[in-house]
Amino acid sequence: MQKINYPSATCTRPAQRRNGLLMGAIATLGFFSANAFAHVISPEDHHAFEHKYSDFCVKKELALRKKENKTVGNPGYVDEGLQKLCDCIAQEESKTLTKDEVRKFVRENKYPMSLMMKAGQAEEVCSKK
Repeated sequence: MQKINYPSATCTRPAQRRNGLLMGAIATLGFFSANAFAHVISPEDHHAFEHKYSDFCVKKELALRKKENKTVGNPGYVDEGLQKLCDCIAQEESKTLTKDEVRKFVRENKYPMSLMMKAGQAEEVCSKK
């Protein structure tokens, strides 16, 4: 890390003091802006997550239906309500995604605990719509 020399308060030239303060402010802003944008997720990653999560959600719900209703007609039928609910949950979760969650879910095919908790919250929001 580069060391920045700040001018002393007894600096005789105001321009020199102003330049030193300006450089300190730029260095500080640079530090915070790098950290502030470290979690930014691209629109492509959001789309990939939403698509994959929606498919995951539908498959999970169909598997539950099939397990619970073995004697009912066609438990593997995807109705419009189920698809809308899963799409809504995916969009709600996508709003608060982290890069780590995207990496684990989309690229590594893992389902992190943080996504499970967000799914519960998103399901509550979407079921009220």
